Amino acid sequence: MDIEILVLRILHILFGVFWVGAAVYLALVLEPKLRGLPNEIEREVLQAISKLNSLWITLSAIITIGAGFALISRTPGREMSQLFDTGWGWAIGIGLIASLLAFFLSGWVGSSTAKLRRALQAEQMSDDDALLPLRTRIAIGSRANAVLVIVAVGAMASARVA
Repeated sequence: MDIEILVLRILHILFGVFWVGAAVYLALVLEPKLRGLPNEIEREVLQAISKLNSLWITLSAIITIGAGFALISRTPGREMSQLFDTGWGWAIGIGLIASLLAFFLSGWVGSSTAKLRRALQAEQMSDDDALLPLRTRIAIGSRANAVLVIVAVGAMASARVA
């Protein structure tokens, strides 16, 4: 096996695992728990972790997607022209679209989380009713993001047998 392909696969898989794990954890564990906390505690938690979460998740997504594109172009017998043309191409293409959608959706959720963090810091919206639309957007977006990254992994895993 070519060492370049091996390194690309390792990068793609390791950073992909982190990205998917973080998305699922945020959607199913952290976000629902934060929503149930008093605003003061939610503010402290968001101040402590939201910027760091955003940095690591974005970096992991970029490395995962970049390594994926490199794998398509450098793996012998595989190329971009096969996307949506062969069984492998359909699986990779669906995974690629789901990954890109998840990446952009994650940015939107991160932006919404930053708005919530700023609102809580400024105590502009101490009223839970005023924060509800923002929290709802974060909840729906983070769950949709988790679904998209799981779809991406499933599609790309199926490419091995397509």
